[in-house]
Amino acid sequence: MAHPHDVSVCGTYILDILGVPVTEIPAGGGRALIDEIRLTVAGTAGGTVVPCARLGLKALAVGAVGADEKADWVLNAMEREGIDISVMERMAGVPTSATILPIRPDGSRPVLHARGASARWKISPEAQKAACRSKVLHLGGVGSLLAMDGEPTVALLRDAKAAGCITTVDLIQARGETLALVEPLMPYTDFFMPSIDETHALVGTDDPAACAQYFIGKGAGACAISLGEHGSFIMTRDGRQFTVPAFEVTVRDTSGCGDSYTGGFIAGLVRDWDLLDCAKLATATAAIVATGLGSGANLVSFEETVKAMNTLPVRGARAIHRQLS
Repeated sequence: MAHPHDVSVCGTYILDILGVPVTEIPAGGGRALIDEIRLTVAGTAGGTVVPCARLGLKALAVGAVGADEKADWVLNAMEREGIDISVMERMAGVPTSATILPIRPDGSRPVLHARGASARWKISPEAQKAACRSKVLHLGGVGSLLAMDGEPTVALLRDAKAAGCITTVDLIQARGETLALVEPLMPYTDFFMPSIDETHALVGTDDPAACAQYFIGKGAGACAISLGEHGSFIMTRDGRQFTVPAFEVTVRDTSGCGDSYTGGFIAGLVRDWDLLDCAKLATATAAIVATGLGSGANLVSFEETVKAMNTLPVRGARAIHRQLS
């Protein structure tokens, strides 16, 4: 079956404004000099769609921006990446979702976020139909898509599976109550792709095998759980499980690394790679992005990322707390 797009990336689209390095916020009207300020297309969908495009995929952006100058920048930036923005909604009277990120010297950062269009967006029937014609449909931002969370996201993934899509799902800043939004999605999710911090918030354990088993038990086909500097853990419904260690790089900023991992994993799925190679490509994608500032930083091409995957030194793998029988 021919697909007009390799991947449809649905969910949160945010403008990130990053500054580095920030060691303190000056009191009163004081001034501090920093090295760099950068704008990036971010959010759990925006931070995935740009890496997908740079890794050679035909990508469709599915979400919303406002009717402001931030929207112009986000849409223009995605167009420059070759991303199809034809079904992106511009919401009148609503600002584009945006975040200010003062990046500390160690790469960590607080988050100052202004909710906007992404929190009010609800996919139109036309956009949903277009999204379900891709080989892969990714839903990013469960728990922050206030108008979409619940039955609309269930319907989107159900339609995607009925259309033959491979479905991938991610969330952001999960809380305990987010579990009620996640569980109904699992029967329609081929790959659930949270971080270990998010799964810990949802099910109360930092054992990645136990977390993966939980969501597979709820219907997911597989889980790919990011372990941050310790790599990632993958488990499938048929019992396959493995860890992939992180690569050794000099980290400048961790913004967008999880979303870039997802983009790399999808790039492998589109090419029908084995899951181990999908995870290695995802890990290399995230490692490259961590060396720069913001979502998609320093990511050049599929070929360069494959080269990094095959040549970067690896860190020690995180030990899995227990093996499942």
